[in-house]
Amino acid sequence: MNPLPLDGVRVIDLTRLLPGNYCTWLLSALGAEVIKVEDPGAGDYMRDFGEQLDGMSATHHVANRAKSSIVIDLKSPAGVELFLDLVATADVVVESFRPGVIDRLGIGWDRLSSVRPSVVLASISGFGASGPLAATPGHDINYMAFAGLLDRFGDGQTPPNVPAVPIADLIGGGLVTALGVVSLVLRAQRTGTGGRVESSLAEAVAVLPSLALCDLLAGSALKPPGQAPYDGGDPWYRTYALADRGFASVGAVEERFFANLCNQMGRPDLIEARHDDDRQDEIAEALRSEFAGLTREQVEAKYGPATDTCVVLVNDFEDLIKSSHAQERGLFRSDPSLPLPVPVAPLVVDGARLPERGRAPRQGENTEAVLRAAGIDETRIKDLLRDGVVAQHE
Repeated sequence: MNPLPLDGVRVIDLTRLLPGNYCTWLLSALGAEVIKVEDPGAGDYMRDFGEQLDGMSATHHVANRAKSSIVIDLKSPAGVELFLDLVATADVVVESFRPGVIDRLGIGWDRLSSVRPSVVLASISGFGASGPLAATPGHDINYMAFAGLLDRFGDGQTPPNVPAVPIADLIGGGLVTALGVVSLVLRAQRTGTGGRVESSLAEAVAVLPSLALCDLLAGSALKPPGQAPYDGGDPWYRTYALADRGFASVGAVEERFFANLCNQMGRPDLIEARHDDDRQDEIAEALRSEFAGLTREQVEAKYGPATDTCVVLVNDFEDLIKSSHAQERGLFRSDPSLPLPVPVAPLVVDGARLPERGRAPRQGENTEAVLRAAGIDETRIKDLLRDGVVAQHE
């Protein structure tokens, strides 16, 4: 592979939990050097969430791989001074404290940019740095609730289903923030001047341009969950139960795909019914009956890719991992350096998957090595260790 796109970019990661971890892992996967700065206490308690492998959680092994970890007490003046010495060698700082915390610690934007004028500061927060909810604590479920997204996972009558995938965390904290960082790094390389990017987990999903939201903004009435087009309201855009297990998804939006679907199930008479409001229940019943009589294997045989019907089985995670498509595309892989199979970065660069670049660190595992690489002399390192400003954990 050619040099990775972010080779030579150094990122200091002050974040905790999945949003910031995913952001900086994406940057690492693209070639950046990522240094996790953790406190002397719990550090990044993502290590405690879920199944434990080798003393750390599976999610930590996945989302923090290929990073270094250093422990610094940022509540001490010596720790702040040391952190600024690291910033002087860095291109990016990513933080996920509540708004105002980095200023109170003495490492806010004015201080960082005075030390490193080209530095990029990315700040991840739940609801943004201003507004009535700025200081409100929350997690993914709360951000999706605010954004109107959680409401669409229900039927308007019973409590909404909570997705197992933290959508706001991964989009707002991970993808959106990484995009902002890369954009400002490019500008800094061009101009020599850094900048700040602020991302909000709630706002990232609140402004996603869904059809329901855009129609509402245009003056249309908001239909209840499950009744709007592309929200389960149209029979050709729903899921249907199968004979043996699970469901099939139907997304025959375009006219030709819907016609192919009708022909494939032996109901060409329904093609003209698509635009007849009085026949929508008839279409839905035909689809329900069709899939209720088919197993998963039969659906794959009858509605495979060559049929152009936009029918795909609803997988659970086990189905996904075992699927021939995931295996051929290499979506999950094993590596000798890792204690579990891992999902790959969702990118193919120069025709190849991005390579594995190392395992996830233990808290403070790389403290001394990082300090030496930053030019901190041995006497100072010993003094910092002795005074508890930094810590090295085996």
